[in-house]
Amino acid sequence: MNSTKRHYINNFIDEYCELQNVDKNILFSKRRDRSLVERRMVLAFFLRNRTELTWQSIGKIMNRNHASIIHYATKVEGYIDVYPHLQKMFETTVNLFKSHKHLINSNVDIYSKLLIDNQKLKDKIERNHNLIIKLIKLEKNGTENEKQKNQHCGTEI
Repeated sequence: MNSTKRHYINNFIDEYCELQNVDKNILFSKRRDRSLVERRMVLAFFLRNRTELTWQSIGKIMNRNHASIIHYATKVEGYIDVYPHLQKMFETTVNLFKSHKHLINSNVDIYSKLLIDNQKLKDKIERNHNLIIKLIKLEKNGTENEKQKNQHCGTEI
């Protein structure tokens, strides 16, 4: 990473910490307070998805192993719909990123993309749920038909 890019990344992280009311040294410390972990997750997600930084380089910046960064960035997506305070954190971070256009590697609005992806998952779950209900009904009807056949033959299950 060149020095200009490093400067922009550090500047963004400083502003992110200020926006989240957390000291950068505390954010990157070994502490595992829930609020700190959530802030790390959001930051890791944005650094990975809105910049050209690798997992390893984000890990170095955040004083974490790259596997932790992967975990943060992938898990936070599922938490967006569940935790309203994370939605708000995402929205404020999106706005912060918009003010740092030189960092952005695509014009995709991450929050909107996540909402669309989450809706697709919800739709798949709904379809699977409906299929399971149909299968249960078919199985139940098949069992009842079998009982009726056996009763006509003089045998029961």
